[in-house]
Amino acid sequence: MRLATKLIIGITISIILICAGYCVILFHIPSSDSKYSSQVGKIEYKGQFLMPVENFNVVTSKYGARIDPISKEESFHTGIDLVGDTGSNILNIKKGEVTWAGWSDTGYGNCVEIKHIDETGKVFYSFYAHMRNNSICVETGQLVVEGQVLGIQGSTGWSTGEHLHFEIRLEDKIKIDPTPYLFTEM
Repeated sequence: MRLATKLIIGITISIILICAGYCVILFHIPSSDSKYSSQVGKIEYKGQFLMPVENFNVVTSKYGARIDPISKEESFHTGIDLVGDTGSNILNIKKGEVTWAGWSDTGYGNCVEIKHIDETGKVFYSFYAHMRNNSICVETGQLVVEGQVLGIQGSTGWSTGEHLHFEIRLEDKIKIDPTPYLFTEM
């Protein structure tokens, strides 16, 4: 096969993957008993924590089993993929201390991890991945406040398009579904 043909096929597949990632049903999860409430067009989200991506538009991948968009194999998605407008800031969900800020060789690209202590004294971590190159604006050991800008939404690491991969990790670093922290149940 000629190089030009391979290139055209590769570009076409990349475009299809990116478009498929954005063709997901939007969350609409109403409730009236949560700390944060906002409406973006017809999307309403209410959760315990601040939405970690500015100008939130859509969830493109939920926590749990899925077909990986790159490997095409079944895998377990350890977070939730959130998309804001192009170039949206990534925001810290709660005051804490930065435990990692930089490049990860495990597919996350540019990422930040923050250690938090909840109201009962339990430790948990929030994790923000795929930020744009040179956009991380915090450093390890830094104390951060709720709503502080951590970087800019991007597509670094193992990613098919600009978004924020967001995780909640328990004290022992076990990854749990972050959805209940951002959205209330129907």
